[in-house]
Amino acid sequence: MLTFGVINTSILNKLDKFLLWALALTAFSFLLDDSLAQEIRTNSNVYFQDDFSPENDAEKYFFEGKLGDAVYAYNNGAYYISAKKSKEPAQSVLLHNLSDYEVETEGELVSNTSPLVLGDELIRAGWGISFNYQETVQEESFLLFVINPAEKLFSLERHSGKNKTSIIAPRKHELILPTRNKIGVSVEDGKIELKINEQKVADAYEPSQTKGGFGLYVTPGSSANFYYFTVLTKAKLKSTNLDDFSGKPTRWFAGYQDGVFYKYIDGYYLIDTSKTEKSGLSLFPGKYKLFEMEVNSFKEYGPDNYGFGLFFQDNPNQSGGFDQYRFLISNDGWITIQRSFEDIPRAIYEWSICPAVKPSSFNRLKVIILGSTIKFYVNDEPVYQLDEVAPVEGKLGLYVSSGLRVRFDDFKIMVYELSS
Repeated sequence: MLTFGVINTSILNKLDKFLLWALALTAFSFLLDDSLAQEIRTNSNVYFQDDFSPENDAEKYFFEGKLGDAVYAYNNGAYYISAKKSKEPAQSVLLHNLSDYEVETEGELVSNTSPLVLGDELIRAGWGISFNYQETVQEESFLLFVINPAEKLFSLERHSGKNKTSIIAPRKHELILPTRNKIGVSVEDGKIELKINEQKVADAYEPSQTKGGFGLYVTPGSSANFYYFTVLTKAKLKSTNLDDFSGKPTRWFAGYQDGVFYKYIDGYYLIDTSKTEKSGLSLFPGKYKLFEMEVNSFKEYGPDNYGFGLFFQDNPNQSGGFDQYRFLISNDGWITIQRSFEDIPRAIYEWSICPAVKPSSFNRLKVIILGSTIKFYVNDEPVYQLDEVAPVEGKLGLYVSSGLRVRFDDFKIMVYELSS
């Protein structure tokens, strides 16, 4: 189906745009730097996140209360686990069944850091991440990445009931700080990578415990504060669709509707809104949540300061219309990013000059949604990024403002799904 909307006031004329020129150049430079800095977690999706600052009890995902001699509490932006009066470790776990994921937390000991002697065993004060956690009626089993800050030691263990096996014996590492530390674990079908303060410190392979849940752990006699807990899962490629618009129309609408022409012509896809006050939208079949979408676009006719490009997350609204994101460029070298609500477009990023746009040429636009960020590119240059946006399944396609004739070529969409 096709949906239409009247051209909106966010399409500014060339004079209006010129007044924003100096500010836009500065903003564009900043956006490039910020986008590149955040490329570290490309292809990752925030599966779970807790900053331990709940607004209500429903946002308390970890256990709160007392179990035996251990205490668990949300406390002023931290999650507190105390086994200070316990001869057993304290652990708070989220039950899941993932095999390909990353876990990261930041914490510190808040009690005596002296070792505790239990029988013939010396227990060093420490805390860590339990992962690949499984439980049955009889016992619990998990892997444990633990650090002992006072001694600058880390280790990796396998726990099964009361039995403990060393996978990586305690090692000293200068990255471990005496106070706060960040530690992380990456898991992929038994392959394990350990990080301390964002630096890789060890690899391991454990084929007998390859999936499960994850949580926070404190050694007997210790107490610790944790300041956040994040779980990332990776997006895996599911399918790739290419369309160079040669041959007969297959995936895209071809014809005339409400004053707009849609044509396959000379190896291009043409959307012609030059004789109507309505914009033209052409949908690619299906609904998509995680994807990379890109296309070449060229303005053939019409005002240079009118927008054309891509739209996505297109979904019905309560008024009977459609809401969507739009990523548009204009032939005079400007870009905008819009989010429509109740069919009224609102600028997330106002029309601004973009050096990556090549006037009177084909420009390749790209949108990437592989997690909780949306990344925008022009001719492979990052131009904007939205963070902390929930991925929403929706329709997507090509957009042309009224008064234009625009050619599109070499459409590509790579569809992803989250690993489990």
